[in-house]
Amino acid sequence: MKKQILLLTATVGLGYLALTSYKIGPGLFPDSGNRTGAKASTSDCGGSGCHGGNSSSITAAINVDSAGAVSVMQYVAGMTYTVTVTGKHATLPKFGFQFAAVSGTGSSQAQAGSFSGLPSDVAEHTFSALKLIEQSNSISATSPADSFTKSFTWTAPAAGTGTVTMYLTVNGVNGDGSAGSSDLSGNTSITLSEYTPTSNVSSFNSEVTISAYPNPVSSELNIRIAEAVNDNYDVKVYDMAGRTLYNGPTSAGVLSLNTSTWSSGIYNVVVANESAAKTMRIVK
Repeated sequence: MKKQILLLTATVGLGYLALTSYKIGPGLFPDSGNRTGAKASTSDCGGSGCHGGNSSSITAAINVDSAGAVSVMQYVAGMTYTVTVTGKHATLPKFGFQFAAVSGTGSSQAQAGSFSGLPSDVAEHTFSALKLIEQSNSISATSPADSFTKSFTWTAPAAGTGTVTMYLTVNGVNGDGSAGSSDLSGNTSITLSEYTPTSNVSSFNSEVTISAYPNPVSSELNIRIAEAVNDNYDVKVYDMAGRTLYNGPTSAGVLSLNTSTWSSGIYNVVVANESAAKTMRIVK
């Protein structure tokens, strides 16, 4: 009789663990693992004895910022970015999530970049050679009362990696400690193209050559205009959000701009006169 009681206790305990331990995220569990949709995986938290499947009532979103809090859709190899993931549901009070960043396509996708600066209730797990970022316990909805937001640092992969796809699955739960169809998930993904600086020097026309250097820049950007005739030009510098950082006239020679206060990111430099214009992309 004692053995039967012990066996029953152990069975109940294992069942409880299976139902409740996913609060720390599925990345530690071989039977669930990757739920992001990356590497040809499932893209929801549904399944027998688990949560409900995907629903349009769950909102999932990914935002990637440069150091200047400017949203980007391109990345510079080796540069660090802030990734912010959000989830929302009108009535479910708790959330979980899983995030991945990969290169390549289909089942051959591979890890792209690395992560750091994880919040205290967020962890990184390795599953099938991918780094999965997910909650380490269920996340209570915050202000606004029906959503959550988590941010961490992503360091972009090496040059030549190509397009990176970021996947996010958000799971909204009722918080009763058991699995059920009332727990719903939602999935999204975004793609970031790799930015490759091109040559800074090309002909404005046969008599004018314009260049910007160094690229990448640190504290001072030089814009050089070489021409046979001393014409007048306008120089404008825009960040990736379209905000103007510099706007002023210049002529042939070298214009030096102090860039020490610029945030890390990509900038467009436009040099124009009455008849033509040239745009150069600068990385800091």
